[in-house]
Amino acid sequence: MKTIKNAIMMRVVMLSMLIGLSAFVYGQFQTPNPDSPITQTPTEDVRTSSSIEYSISGTHTAGEQYRWEVTGGTITAGGTVTTAGAVSVIDFTTDAHTITVDWDQVPASAIASLSAQIQVQKISTDGCPSQVQTLPINVWNLPTGNITDADVEICSGDATAGTITVELEGAPSLSADGFSVSYAYVAPDIEDGSGSVDGQTGTVTTNTSSVTIPLPATLINTVSTADRTFTVNLTLVQDDFNDVNGTWTAAGESYVITVHPVLETGDIQSTYSLTRR
Repeated sequence: MKTIKNAIMMRVVMLSMLIGLSAFVYGQFQTPNPDSPITQTPTEDVRTSSSIEYSISGTHTAGEQYRWEVTGGTITAGGTVTTAGAVSVIDFTTDAHTITVDWDQVPASAIASLSAQIQVQKISTDGCPSQVQTLPINVWNLPTGNITDADVEICSGDATAGTITVELEGAPSLSADGFSVSYAYVAPDIEDGSGSVDGQTGTVTTNTSSVTIPLPATLINTVSTADRTFTVNLTLVQDDFNDVNGTWTAAGESYVITVHPVLETGDIQSTYSLTRR
């Protein structure tokens, strides 16, 4: 009888300890003593819509429990995910030392980043909490360029607008021109008064949210029988990072000027003209 009572008491004690440990571990980051949260440097930079794995497996010991909180993105792998407002959470889970995050939130400004972060804390196999580790993240738009000017039609020899504007998204430089936009003219049978402009290329740079591409001052259609087109194509849009060569939106991929020809007036016809004998 005494043995049975002792066994029951031991189970009650163990159950109480487990309940107490559960209350200590789950639901929020724990506060160690001393409490000295760690913020990593430097801040990491990522692209919106990217999916990236994060891990602290280098310091992992089997059986440790981890809590992750991500602001500015969504945890897609690594444990059971819940949300708390704008925060994606994996609560304390054994051996959950690696997660995958989709950075699915978009910066509010075209050339500014969204401030995000990853936080993680682990509980040792002895039930002791670590310091909360924070990794700051900047989320940037992909480098994109959108030509905002509408296509136009002109007569041969007329003046052009002189420039067109490209609206930009992405990451500017911290010190110089971070954006580079390359373009090419496609203009068969078109001249600018000094020669053909077909195949000419160029690159413009800026560190702001827009840049202008120069146009020939005038366009001359060298064919008298049909319209010809002068087209500006974006060939490359780069920002201050080296991960993506650039994209551009379909609506702003090119700009077209239709150049009407100088028509031949034709012979004047009369109803009568004198003839010599």
